Amino acid sequence: MTSRFSILGAGSWGTVLANLLACNGNECLLYTRNQKVFDSISTKQINEIYHPKRLIDKNVSITKKLEELKTYSDIWIIAIPSKKIPLVLSEVDKNSLCKKEFIIASKGIDKSFSTISEVLEKQFEIPSNKIYVLSGPNLAGEVFEGQTSASVLAGEKLNRVEQLSKYFNNQSFKVFISQDKKGVELSGSLKNIYAISAGLADGMGSKFNTKAMLLTRSLHEMSELFKSLGANPETLLGLAGVGDLIATSSSSDSRNYSFGYCLGKGMDVDTSLKKVNQVVEGIGALEMVFEKKNELKLMMPIIDILYKIVFKNEKAVDSFADILIEGDNIDS
Repeated sequence: MTSRFSILGAGSWGTVLANLLACNGNECLLYTRNQKVFDSISTKQINEIYHPKRLIDKNVSITKKLEELKTYSDIWIIAIPSKKIPLVLSEVDKNSLCKKEFIIASKGIDKSFSTISEVLEKQFEIPSNKIYVLSGPNLAGEVFEGQTSASVLAGEKLNRVEQLSKYFNNQSFKVFISQDKKGVELSGSLKNIYAISAGLADGMGSKFNTKAMLLTRSLHEMSELFKSLGANPETLLGLAGVGDLIATSSSSDSRNYSFGYCLGKGMDVDTSLKKVNQVVEGIGALEMVFEKKNELKLMMPIIDILYKIVFKNEKAVDSFADILIEGDNIDS
């Protein structure tokens, strides 16, 4: 079983997904606006910015024209920063978009606390049953290397979700299926925030006890938010929740972790962002979650401390210990 995929975004993850699908015998067309990425893949079959040491499968091609992407396939994978998605999709007529199926591989929430799938439904009138979400503990470089990895594909119609999952499956990559699209999306967005806190702790020289406490309390905070939003907290116990949290809270390949690590080393926000030199999705998510938890009157001390450090320019060394002081003392 093979197919064609149009992939919106030739960054680190978009490139890896294209290569994964292509190695499984599918054909993929990447879309980018980055001239250097376009030139290097076109001429060398290498993404010199994101994966300079990896040859991309010959079944992957690249374009800078959205019109080509539109006509190439009826299955689109979205792998660009979440805040850019509405801008890019607005360049395609709605009638064409409504005929496509979308697999969201990006992570984020907007100012109204809508997930990406909800934005596609509301703003572009794409039927909910044509939108799927792919998320999990997937560090792009390790997937490209063929390290054993897994992810979750969520959607409303399980039979179609299972069909789509088979395009990704091979000996080193396994896709599990779910119907909890909202829970999978929220997990993917929230873990970016807590990966920042994990990096911050490591940057300050914290040991394993601190890391274990921090990750456990992170899951507690996420669970409380899930309950308040009517999402299923059990999703947090799967690959999209605790699995993704562990992966992105432990690796220097994680942009959010690396940003937090720089903060923990005493760098300011701007310097830390320059050091990472990629979009840190957790920053935008942090702002949204801070506002939402205040609206819902939730106790989320890790969110409070991170907000002070990232948006109020408080020094990490002066604020981090407050995580142990603020909030409830219930272990659940």
